Amino acid sequence: MRFAPIIACLLFLLSLNNAYAQEKYLLQPGDSLEIWVAQEEDLRRTVVVEPDGWVSFPLAGHMQAAGSTVSEIEAALSEKLRPFFKENPNLSIMLRPDPLHQPSIFVAGEVTTPGSFPYRQGMTVLHAVSVAGGLYRKEVLAADQDRSIIVRRTVEASQGKLKQLAARHARLQAELSGANTIDVAEEDRDPGVIGQEQDLLDAHQRGASAQDVARREAVTLGKQNADEISRQIEIIDRRLELAKQRSEATNALVEKGALQAGQKYDRDADVATLEGMRSQLQTQMLAAQRTLQTDLALIDNAQQARKEKLLMDIVDVEREQQATRESLADAMNVMAVYESSAAARKPGERVISYRIVRSANGEPTEFEATEMTPVRAGDLVRVIFSNTADVQTPGPELSLQTGAELPTEPAAGTQSNVQ
Repeated sequence: MRFAPIIACLLFLLSLNNAYAQEKYLLQPGDSLEIWVAQEEDLRRTVVVEPDGWVSFPLAGHMQAAGSTVSEIEAALSEKLRPFFKENPNLSIMLRPDPLHQPSIFVAGEVTTPGSFPYRQGMTVLHAVSVAGGLYRKEVLAADQDRSIIVRRTVEASQGKLKQLAARHARLQAELSGANTIDVAEEDRDPGVIGQEQDLLDAHQRGASAQDVARREAVTLGKQNADEISRQIEIIDRRLELAKQRSEATNALVEKGALQAGQKYDRDADVATLEGMRSQLQTQMLAAQRTLQTDLALIDNAQQARKEKLLMDIVDVEREQQATRESLADAMNVMAVYESSAAARKPGERVISYRIVRSANGEPTEFEATEMTPVRAGDLVRVIFSNTADVQTPGPELSLQTGAELPTEPAAGTQSNVQ
């Protein structure tokens, strides 16, 4: 029995040696090695382990690196460089493993962000759940009450806005068709909003009626002016005809010597005067017609612009209605989630359980775990929500390992310490 402590000490040292051997990282394709040679600054290089497992370095040539440790590569490289230096080369090598080779864990189930995460020495199930964003929450917690109130106000505001837009759309349609009243569906009726839109409709209809009256008055005045100028032209035409007859008679008498030539000139002057007056009246007629056409064009353009604006306003209102309906639908969906989640379960009914899937000797094993159960590289942590009524005690046919009965053999790829 006196040798028992010595044997125990030897076994402990052997276990430390075995653990140290397991911690050695073996190079893999894609890993980077940053190499310094103290005697020659130009030999500083960063080399990458090629897909075939080899690396290249000046003076040393090609070397097989995959499957070796950093210490082994350092010794082999030093041996190859020794002939080129007077003394042993002073090497320093720093390993930068490929991120794809880093040990990781997997978290699935009822967590915020399931997926793969880097493994850290000493991780537990609680750590794994934390890096996955924590437990997925469905219930409306106290911190969500403000958000629920805001969403409810958004729903009410959107419903009120839809009624306003419906009344506005009906008013624009009434203006476009010339109707005097607003027609709104029963579910969109809001007496206050409809009253405001009806007042706007009445005011705009009065403006449109004023434009119609102005157009009719312009046409009437233009016709009266044209008729008056036409009568004056008829009178001038009769006077001009008589003046020409007198001028011809005077010319005949002057040729016979019965009248003096001066009288002929007077008759010709009368004809010229009347022709000038007739020309002025025709000019006035053309000016009056152009003025009438201009006034009618202004009134018609104003009416056409009003119709175009009504059509554009209708399109804008319909777009705003569509956007408001979509916003209301989103808000209603959020409210439905809040209300259904809050009513789905009572506090204390939700049960959280954890399970770990671990590969041991090439065979996957699944066992129950707690928040404090240690996690190894390569493990998959599954988080499960269940109701109290759904929780059942495992029967004899389901043999699950507890935290005290976890497999002790390391899973493949668990070496995590890098030299």
